[in-house]
Amino acid sequence: MILICLFLITVLAYGVKAITGFGNTLVMASLFSFAVPNRLTTPIDLIFSLPTNAYMVCRERKSIKLKLILPISILLVAGAIPGTLILKGGNDCGLKAFLGIVIIGIGMEMLLRRPSQHLKTKSNPVLLMTIGIISGALAGMYGIGAPLVAYINRTTANHSEFRANLCCVFLVDNLFRLVYYSSVGLISWEVVKFSMILAPAAALGMCLGVKLDSKLKKDMVRMATIGLLIVSGFLLFINNILLH
Repeated sequence: MILICLFLITVLAYGVKAITGFGNTLVMASLFSFAVPNRLTTPIDLIFSLPTNAYMVCRERKSIKLKLILPISILLVAGAIPGTLILKGGNDCGLKAFLGIVIIGIGMEMLLRRPSQHLKTKSNPVLLMTIGIISGALAGMYGIGAPLVAYINRTTANHSEFRANLCCVFLVDNLFRLVYYSSVGLISWEVVKFSMILAPAAALGMCLGVKLDSKLKKDMVRMATIGLLIVSGFLLFINNILLH
């Protein structure tokens, strides 16, 4: 029963990924955490994220801007190092409770933020450095780079440019974390086993998402994702702090 639920969650997560260019980790991290430890969830999502981000980069490659992605990628990698060490050595209940707070905050930010019309704004170096390091730390712990999503959303001109540059940055992060996770022992046989079982779900989710991309209303997907994040984040926090 747990495997069936994890399979369906993976389909949902990568359907959202194909439509928006992100969101797979938010969905997986929040819902998987009710059944498996974060030390399994984050590496499993990393293994699926690498080929899916590569696919999205190839699909939107004409919109990639090296001037935007290079500094962000460097900062993201720098932040991922301490985040990974926290994931490896931290208390699982504490990690899940903190993840619940992070997810609630991300959901509320998405809810309160006016939907972007991709009116490009000038990059701020201080803001870029702060967001890059925080996003890297969250990526190391949970694979989440949500603050980065908001930043790239505000510094790109359209949806294709947004998806291309976001997925390109995530691809660099994925490659680095795959090597680093392996070196610190986070890529275990259990992670590989779960990944092999759930790989068809990730592929199915991507296929469904690509087909539904032009048919679904983006606002509907956005509001459904926000609702899911806030509720799951609240339940994660309650379950791992107040009930332990």
